[in-house]
Amino acid sequence: MSSHAPNLDDLISLNQEIAALVRAGIPLELGLRGLSGGGVRLAALSDRLAARLANGLTLSAALAEEGSAVSPVYTAVIEAGLAAGKLPEALESLAISGRVIQETRRRVLLALLYPAICVVVAYLLFCGFVTFLIPQLEPVFELLPHNWVVDLVRQLHEYRGYLTLVFPAVMFTAVVLTVLLRDGVTRTFWNGLTSFRWLIGRCLNWAQFTELLALQVDHHAPLPLAFVLAADSTEDARWQREARDVSNQLVNGVSFAEALRSAVSLPPLVRWMMATGEKQGMLAETLRHLSGTYRRVALRRAATIKVWLPVMITICFTGGIGMAFGVAFFLPLRMFLLGLMNE
Repeated sequence: MSSHAPNLDDLISLNQEIAALVRAGIPLELGLRGLSGGGVRLAALSDRLAARLANGLTLSAALAEEGSAVSPVYTAVIEAGLAAGKLPEALESLAISGRVIQETRRRVLLALLYPAICVVVAYLLFCGFVTFLIPQLEPVFELLPHNWVVDLVRQLHEYRGYLTLVFPAVMFTAVVLTVLLRDGVTRTFWNGLTSFRWLIGRCLNWAQFTELLALQVDHHAPLPLAFVLAADSTEDARWQREARDVSNQLVNGVSFAEALRSAVSLPPLVRWMMATGEKQGMLAETLRHLSGTYRRVALRRAATIKVWLPVMITICFTGGIGMAFGVAFFLPLRMFLLGLMNE
């Protein structure tokens, strides 16, 4: 993996460019060549894709040549859009999900700036305390009775080298390695951590799945194949396995309602609505309704994250720092006053 691997911004820009070219009827191998305005990574990616398309590869195969630099989910969306004959609509659906995660991630990372500054200032004050202030307090400690607070403060001064030099060096090395390996394991971990899948990711997955399935149903694509392609556009490996099981049952002649019973990851209401919609010949309309519902839920939850998570982060970080310094000051002061009272 190189540092020129496309990020989320690049893929969203590429989405918009491909959708515009398809709608305009311009061949992708010509329109993508020399694409600019999105940065070096996007231009390099578009040139590579244009060259592969000119050599006869399909768009999904050309993207697959990028390896792990391009998510399999992105390639799956391309394949589903091509199967439905509605590639621009499929890409726009993915772009919406990407923008929701992107905006939420940016808002939260910006909110982390103030707590990060507080942490750095607090750590510098702590280093000054263990390095310069504790030796000045040693005459006072001699007047105090032996207690764990005094022992703790003296141990902090004794191990000040580890606290003020080794620990910052380790943290700096970790940050540098994270930056250098941002296209490897750390990139996967960071993207997973900041995609907020625990709150909005599943809603976006279901919105993506139902919308792509609706596009293929409208295009009269075979339901077993459409089901698998739509499921591959999500980031849920368990659901992808269940979708393949549903597809195999459909191929073997099992009814849609019966096959859906094995899709335990699918919410019960969604299973019922899909089975009912297919029975009434309104599966595409039902899927579009479900997609809109899940999309609105994801947007509401993203708005909640953007409003409340920064507040909670600030309170926890700054409140924790204030409490730690307060305790560090008042405990020795209490011990000192108790010592004076016992004299």
